[in-house]
Amino acid sequence: MMSVQRVVGLYVSRQFGWFLLAGGIAALANWLSRFFFNLFMSYGVAVAAAYAVGMAVAFVLNKRYVFPYSRRPVAAEMSFFALFNLAAFPVVWAIAYVLGERLLPGLLPRPFALALGHGCAVTVPALVNFVLHKTITFRGG
Repeated sequence: MMSVQRVVGLYVSRQFGWFLLAGGIAALANWLSRFFFNLFMSYGVAVAAAYAVGMAVAFVLNKRYVFPYSRRPVAAEMSFFALFNLAAFPVVWAIAYVLGERLLPGLLPRPFALALGHGCAVTVPALVNFVLHKTITFRGG
């Protein structure tokens, strides 16, 4: 079991700050690309396509700036990165769908409800993913 001090030290760190910045840029790429994909796809499919864009951006930024000293082969990093992010995808998609299609349209115009629902959803996996990527995906970084 991790001590409270160790958990705090994990998240109150320069590396976690860089992780949040990289994740924020990737989330923005994810969120913005959904508007483009929505021009020719349904909301649910556009969320999935945008998630792939965000994953690609996140991998490149994390590899380059957050975990540059990883000792794993790039193929292994990509595999674990994809695995962890794909495992989080159903949660992200469900939150985006429930907020964007079911809860928020009664409170906001539909385009705003979809944007806010998707925006909230892409932020959810950050805390868990940081630990997984630090200890497994980019081990040694």
